[in-house]
Amino acid sequence: MPESRPKWREPASRLPLRWGSYTARYAAGVALIFAGGALVQLTSAYSLVVLPLGLFAHTTGWCILPGVGWRRILGAGIGALTTIVLLNGAPATVFLVFPFAAWLLLRQRPLVSYLTVVVPLLVAAVLSQTFPDYGWGVVVLSISGAALTGAAWLARSLAAMSGRSTVISG
Repeated sequence: MPESRPKWREPASRLPLRWGSYTARYAAGVALIFAGGALVQLTSAYSLVVLPLGLFAHTTGWCILPGVGWRRILGAGIGALTTIVLLNGAPATVFLVFPFAAWLLLRQRPLVSYLTVVVPLLVAAVLSQTFPDYGWGVVVLSISGAALTGAAWLARSLAAMSGRSTVISG
């Protein structure tokens, strides 16, 4: 009789949470990360007030995601720095590989999932050549966000196919 493998579960969903539910924290965290990043990108010399608001929202999003504490803090720091670097326009989208790798670390993806870091790198190469001027920020960030989302789902699929669903609590 063939041995049935247990169904893969999201590793972070198995962590004990001190407050809130996994689903609510995940949804709020992702929403705050994207909203905060968008607010930072709206920063200009005439709207400097949105910079600290965006950084606060972005950092808060990382900090409330279900995950191991130090991984959330690492992601928050890397993500906040990257949102500021992205103010330089499309050529800076190559730096999105760092918060994406932090996302994979936070979500406890197996090593095979890290192959997906090529997605933001390839997209950044195309975007920096296609939109070299600063004024295309909305288009560049929309495409980058879609690519990161797709890469994250691809990484999740690779993790599920590998069948490894270990929880690391420290």
